[in-house]
Amino acid sequence: MKWGDILKIFVTVVSSVGGIGAVIVFIVKMCSNIIADKLSKKYELKLNKELEKYKSKLENKNYISKTRFDTEFSIYRTLSVAFFDMVKNISVMIPEGYTQVPADPKVKKEYDKEVYNLALTAVVKAQDTLNGNAPFISEDMYNEYSAILKLCNLQLEVFSNRWNVLYLASQEEKEKLDLEDYKRTGTINESMKELNNKVRKYISTLDVIE
Repeated sequence: MKWGDILKIFVTVVSSVGGIGAVIVFIVKMCSNIIADKLSKKYELKLNKELEKYKSKLENKNYISKTRFDTEFSIYRTLSVAFFDMVKNISVMIPEGYTQVPADPKVKKEYDKEVYNLALTAVVKAQDTLNGNAPFISEDMYNEYSAILKLCNLQLEVFSNRWNVLYLASQEEKEKLDLEDYKRTGTINESMKELNNKVRKYISTLDVIE
């Protein structure tokens, strides 16, 4: 027996007990229930997705007191300022790309001393700032700051070879910088950008408990 035949028998039976009006009411009610059920499932699916998204956001949040938030914010701000100054001065001392330096040997000698001393001062300050705040930041963050600091110290060492009396080479050879030395400055700048983005992302996960 086909579905058409079944429907005809069904209509005949219902018509005999309640008329065609009852058939229409039944069909409309049945269709309404089907549509309502589909809409309900669709809404439920959408609601579940929204709840999962909200749950994921909550799980990624770190709820801390305002005092702790202010402390951490202050620490990362202090570190950012110190490391920015260090990277800036290292980049002046050994630039990533082309830069002009004094042509006069005497003037250049004074220039080299000045940029080196500025870079050295900035590195020492950044190192002190990092060590002083080491207990209050994550080990992962500390290691990333340390890696940048290590590269900057290496740049100081490379540049200071020009005054190293134990380095048996001509003065021209002592002052010569390799391609890797210039590339290292690029690596320092890129690493600093990545770390700043990481700090920014971490700060955004902090939520103050009122």
